Amino acid sequence: MTARVLVTGGLGFIGYHLCHSLLESPDVSRLTIVDNLSSTRLDYSDLEDHAEIIIDDMRNVGTGRSFDEIYHLASPVGSVGILKYSGMIAGDIIGLAERAAELAEAGGSRLLYVSSSEVYGRDGSHDEGAPQIVPCRRGARMEYALGKLTAEHVLLNRATARDLDVRIARPFNAMGEWQSARIGFVVPRFFEAALTGRPLTVFGDGTQRRSFCHVSDIVDGITAVHERGQTGHVYNVGNRDNVTTIQDLAETIRTITDSESAISLVDPTELYGPSYIEAFDKIPDVGKVADHTGWSPRLGLQQSLDKVHGHYVNRRATDLVPGAV
Repeated sequence: MTARVLVTGGLGFIGYHLCHSLLESPDVSRLTIVDNLSSTRLDYSDLEDHAEIIIDDMRNVGTGRSFDEIYHLASPVGSVGILKYSGMIAGDIIGLAERAAELAEAGGSRLLYVSSSEVYGRDGSHDEGAPQIVPCRRGARMEYALGKLTAEHVLLNRATARDLDVRIARPFNAMGEWQSARIGFVVPRFFEAALTGRPLTVFGDGTQRRSFCHVSDIVDGITAVHERGQTGHVYNVGNRDNVTTIQDLAETIRTITDSESAISLVDPTELYGPSYIEAFDKIPDVGKVADHTGWSPRLGLQQSLDKVHGHYVNRRATDLVPGAV
């Protein structure tokens, strides 16, 4: 049986790669993408002949539309991209999640909600049963984290009260081709600086750790949760073997690109104001998603960074205008 699939936020970084993956599946008969183009700016013309694309707020999609499956990714995004929405971030995230639930309930759709590893709110290695700790910090990132966590509770409570068929994925540090430096993601920021001779700006002292996961693995993990995860469950999706400090990441990217760019330590609040908060150190425990779905990540950090470098080289070699700046 083939499915009619809706992807909200389908023209963002993860959404774009997810849509390409879905279009390759024989199980998808019709793909509808809705996006308001508020975050990543990329060329999606390669999707136009293969999917219905609606450029609008997903809350304007009528419940009369019928879908078998919904992937809900629409959300404010990016450590820098969310700053202009400070004070409105949590309400927006929750409102979008409620609308996704309404669409799923109206059509009897299976819903996959893409949440965030930010919900853990503290340093460390995290499994899905770990308590979420709310630190006494004020800023856009905390509002984002609390919005995502509240949206999870809203959806899981609706699943109990109204028989909503929902699964939740928490991606950890996605990276890959077409990610946007403009809204704050560190991997494209470093590559674009290294390739143009500008300093690689490392926030703080550079000792903060990240566990990066290539977007192709993230997409495979999200799809595995949607197809084989248990309803009403939350799953981490990431690669715990790809841990690096930001300082080491900068040095690795400088080596990959054979760049002579300097590495500069900066205080991000001097660049973006007091509402900016640097991310916590988060490493995913992915035992649950492996047990329930059989999914595990494939690409190591060096291989992932090499793929991104190749992407930049190919864009430059063919005189492409960058789609995500």
